[in-house]
Amino acid sequence: MNKIRSRRIRVLTIALFVSGVVSAVIAYALPPKGPKTRPAKGFTIVTKETIKLNDPKEQANPQQSDYVIRVRNQKSDGTWKEVRTAYKNDGKVIKEQITFGIPGDGVFQDRGKGELEFLSAMPSAEVTSLVPIVDSHSDPKFVREEVVQGFNTYVLRYEVDNNGSYEEEYYAPELDNYPIRSVKVAPHGVSATEMVQLTLGNPAEDVFTSVPKGPVKYDAFKNKMKALEDDGKHDAADSMRRDLDRRRSKAPH
Repeated sequence: MNKIRSRRIRVLTIALFVSGVVSAVIAYALPPKGPKTRPAKGFTIVTKETIKLNDPKEQANPQQSDYVIRVRNQKSDGTWKEVRTAYKNDGKVIKEQITFGIPGDGVFQDRGKGELEFLSAMPSAEVTSLVPIVDSHSDPKFVREEVVQGFNTYVLRYEVDNNGSYEEEYYAPELDNYPIRSVKVAPHGVSATEMVQLTLGNPAEDVFTSVPKGPVKYDAFKNKMKALEDDGKHDAADSMRRDLDRRRSKAPH
């Protein structure tokens, strides 16, 4: 699973609402690597992230979420839509966020302002309809195998910062390497994400007819490019720049 992990653009998702894109978003936006692939599956997965901050006053902040429900609809051609809703323990909704990926176009996020934020490029359905068959043991971040709710998973550990922050993602090969559990730890708190519901098969088409539309902004994408440049990752930044040029050339004027 290929991911951009620069600490300047990969933030530990335990404060306020999870505003970043989870690792799965990046993973599904990138083309599979390696010669061995298999057809992708369709499924709908619901996960719950429980957030616990060390400071009770911070946890009680009206804008600090206690948990986040994420509903991801994934088609076998790689098209996906994800709705993430942040709650307080009393059921009050703090924020809702919609992110979606369209093969051959890109990954977008609706921030509720009538505009879409372009987050990353996405290859064509010829690529996204295939899933790489990976040998998890060869990944330098591999730490162990574990069975999660009946699914075999491989666990990768990401050191987020030098202050002890880390993230462990539990990827399920049977579910196209999607992470069905996640644990994030930082000095100010922890979060744990668990799968609460799974439906196999392509989601209903009407799920995707309601995909948000609107003018597209590129600020977040440009910020990622700048972060990569600042980190000395010029090849990756150049690749993103080419993706941006291609996206803009296809966008309606």
